[in-house]
Amino acid sequence: MVVVGGGIAGCSAALALAGRGVNVTLIESSNRLGGRFKSVEIDGLSRQIDPTQNVIFRTYSRFLQLLATCDARNSVRIKNSTSIPFLEVNNGEISYIESGKMPPPNHLTGSFVNANFLGLFDKISLQKALKAIQIMDEEIRTSQDDISFLQWLQENGQTKRAINRFWNPICKMALNIASSQASASSAIFLINKILFGRIDAFDQGCFTTDFTNIVSSSLRKTLNSAGVEVHLSTSVTSLFRDKDTVTGVNTKDRFFPAITVILCTPITATARLLTGSTASHKSHDVAEKLTKLGNTSQIGIHAFHEGPFLPVGTPFVTCCDEPLIQMLFDRSSEIDDGNRDGLPGHWICSPVAFADAYLEWDDELIKTEYQRVINSAFPEAPGLLDFHVVRINHSSTSLAMGSSRLRPNALEAGEGVILGGDWINIDWPSCLEASTRAGLVAASAFLKQNSVKDFTDWQHDDNWPDWPLPPDRGDKNWRTWD
Repeated sequence: MVVVGGGIAGCSAALALAGRGVNVTLIESSNRLGGRFKSVEIDGLSRQIDPTQNVIFRTYSRFLQLLATCDARNSVRIKNSTSIPFLEVNNGEISYIESGKMPPPNHLTGSFVNANFLGLFDKISLQKALKAIQIMDEEIRTSQDDISFLQWLQENGQTKRAINRFWNPICKMALNIASSQASASSAIFLINKILFGRIDAFDQGCFTTDFTNIVSSSLRKTLNSAGVEVHLSTSVTSLFRDKDTVTGVNTKDRFFPAITVILCTPITATARLLTGSTASHKSHDVAEKLTKLGNTSQIGIHAFHEGPFLPVGTPFVTCCDEPLIQMLFDRSSEIDDGNRDGLPGHWICSPVAFADAYLEWDDELIKTEYQRVINSAFPEAPGLLDFHVVRINHSSTSLAMGSSRLRPNALEAGEGVILGGDWINIDWPSCLEASTRAGLVAASAFLKQNSVKDFTDWQHDDNWPDWPLPPDRGDKNWRTWD
């Protein structure tokens, strides 16, 4: 078996198959594992940092299983409660949406009543929409793919302020696209997961150091221990086809034979590999779908201050009514004490979702907007020492209207190829969890084809049977984010 792509999806597929005795070769074009999540070197900083904030939640159950499998539990801390702070930038007031003891969706009701960032009519409208989502069956949900989430919200009585201050931030954070363009079906799927699945589904987590230092290195060690042959800095130039069947991959230096090839590569690279004069019509059709699906971009803003300014016990805030400075994460409070060396000050990370409109902005203009928000919300904030902007082009699968029909199934390309990127048809948007699930779906497709016990009925909402279970609240094996 050859797995192409050493991101989270490819590593998940390789580990899952190796755990079932499959001989796996993993090929990655860069010199490190981790894909788009891996840390980067920035001019002016003496250490690598993550390109933007890597957000995780307790509902990321397959990804948390992967961390446990790689003995990387200490790389994250997870809250034992749900708390979402909303910052009104103009007055610095913070409202907290927190989980109570009632079952979903009523577990958030009490804090909504006392939240000042929304008015009474906004809250009444929110309850109406939440009720509509809660009772919506799957057939109706999937039929909403051709309308925007904004249209659905308006048709379900949402006020302008509720849309701008609650629904839009959640949509951008979760889908990396604005509600005016997002598929209503995809948005409703995510809201069901985070608000109606389990009472602890939206418990947030953070990484205690940069991604590559812990997760990528842990993946490499675990892959080696599992017997996976890893080739870094190796680009696959083409798929080798013999009588309409892919029997290996070509690189610049050699040929790798394979009984099956799993593609866990980005959309553009996958479409390129699936086309060519000898590729089948099915393979070309999938490539065309992926090209139409496309991507959206992100920006990571990294500001270093003379000291902290977010309130104690509030490690991040969502900024109301701010299109660019959408969130502020106190990254210095998230990382462990021993991992702060090389930082020029107290680190605040501001991730910009759906950043396509801002990619051409120069750093000084972005810095001006950042300082305006900080000065308005926190006039006593310590001075700014250093400032960096990381642009992440084509970072996430675009879940715009009509996108669901463009997401292929794992076996759709045929020819002995299995698809395993986070763009396959698993409903989840691009994130660490989607990548893990996609890789496991690809692995399970091969195991199902070969009638391997435990996988004939496996679905990605099920735990991967060979890996440790994901953590519940209070699990002593996992660290808590206070």
